[in-house]
Amino acid sequence: MFTGNGIILQSSLLDLPGICHGFSTRFGGVSTHPYTREMNLAMGREDEDDTVRRNGEIFASALSGGALHMENLVSASQVHGTDVRVLSSENCGEGFSVPAGEDCDGFVTDVPGVLPIIRIADCTPVLLAGRKADGAPVVGAVHAGWKGSGGGIVRAAVEKMTALGALTESIRAAIGPHIGTCCYEVGADLLESVTKMAGEAFAHAYCIPRRIDENGVQKYTADLTGMNLHWLMTAGVKREQIDVSPHCTMCDPVTFHSHRFTGGKRGALGAAVGILPGYAVSPTNP
Repeated sequence: MFTGNGIILQSSLLDLPGICHGFSTRFGGVSTHPYTREMNLAMGREDEDDTVRRNGEIFASALSGGALHMENLVSASQVHGTDVRVLSSENCGEGFSVPAGEDCDGFVTDVPGVLPIIRIADCTPVLLAGRKADGAPVVGAVHAGWKGSGGGIVRAAVEKMTALGALTESIRAAIGPHIGTCCYEVGADLLESVTKMAGEAFAHAYCIPRRIDENGVQKYTADLTGMNLHWLMTAGVKREQIDVSPHCTMCDPVTFHSHRFTGGKRGALGAAVGILPGYAVSPTNP
């Protein structure tokens, strides 16, 4: 179940000891430009960099109860691929207080105090959390556009988490607000591209005929939720351990930034997950 406090949305599935997370809305930030206000978490979109940093501080503090800050955030240039980076404390601040590191569309970490953040404005944000055999947390954050959703970036993230020691059966996932099947109309070119990436059966399962347009061209609905659910469950994550937001970003551009609704004149939402600093496994902190 997703709940919110006006600034962020959170999933009850990821409300776990030692772990903090959140999906931003457009509320609670300091951006004043009509395209980006109030909460914009991406540089290069009308806001001064210092404004984005202030938004990052508000967001990080809100999701962590003040335990984490802008300097803990780690972002990267997102390239709509399937690469997932493993982060250490040396990466803190990348993309905010220091230059961004290697391009990617996902992060995993088992280091307390590191707060990976991905940015979206219709694409699918997926946050993950799991445990090692000794109970120590492992977390991940993924940006899945249609290429990442079709190519299985969430499966790659689960694999990176298990390589860090996370038990597959412990992993939980929250699929945050993104463009829904109600709004995500695409052409045959996307169907063909997804077919090349994941096969014909997959493509036809999640690129569904929608309508014939005024020029007699077949249009489709792309189901990003379904694609990511498929790859998560293929990777071994149980369906009951996956939460799905009911919110469509394009349906509600007042609450969320939407690239399609605005024709690209927009800010960016953020989704982040981290391990709280100082958290250690003990008999009272399983």
